[in-house]
Amino acid sequence: MSWFVGQEVVVLQETGIFKVAVIEHSHLVLEDENGFTYRYHQTQVAARQHIPSEHLPIKDVQTVKKVVLNKDQRPGNLQLPTIDLHAENLNLPIGLGVHDILLAQLSAFKNFCNAQHRSRKTKFLVIHGAGEGRLKQEIRGLVNSRLGIQMHDAQWSNGAVGASQIELVLHQFECF
Repeated sequence: MSWFVGQEVVVLQETGIFKVAVIEHSHLVLEDENGFTYRYHQTQVAARQHIPSEHLPIKDVQTVKKVVLNKDQRPGNLQLPTIDLHAENLNLPIGLGVHDILLAQLSAFKNFCNAQHRSRKTKFLVIHGAGEGRLKQEIRGLVNSRLGIQMHDAQWSNGAVGASQIELVLHQFECF
């Protein structure tokens, strides 16, 4: 891999974005967002590819029918706005690294939250998959770091918790 000073990179098994400060024979000296420098072997570093997520179309919005019973026990349908964050539904470029896919998914989640807030929706569904849970963990971290937003498990298919219901308190929530 050819490196250049100032190149944005990520470090395997680390979080954050680094910039190449010095190129040595088999090592790179990287600077993090706070100005601290670290020395890593080149095999631990991957080039970062920027994905302009603000231009990603949100065409994976679907509605989910949910049965709600009123006082007379008559069924009615409540439709929730939904976003499916599976990578194949976000029309991402082929060959992206796992970290870049995760960043694109989180960016799509933030944009969708902001859109729901603008349209004054208080509840929506996020499908993140029932895999190992990294995306769900990251979304939960974002939700827990802000006022006016809560996350609840929602069953999506086969009883697996591959989705979450998000609730916004409109007067408290600040857009991402």
